[in-house]
Amino acid sequence: MSLYEHARRSHSKLVRGMVWCTKCGRQQNVDSGYCLQRGWPECCGETMTIDSPEEREARIAETGEG
Repeated sequence: MSLYEHARRSHSKLVRGMVWCTKCGRQQNVDSGYCLQRGWPECCGETMTIDSPEEREARIAETGEG
């Protein structure tokens, strides 16, 4: 197993293989291992996030940070 494959399996956000645009809300399925090697997709001029909209909202509610 490669380092990237091991890393991909190490965190639930990487395992689900989904990223979101924080500007327009578009979501995209990804191969997290590939993205760790080659870079994450971009949308609206920014790198997409592995944090779901619900996870981002919960973090904002807890910390007040966006």
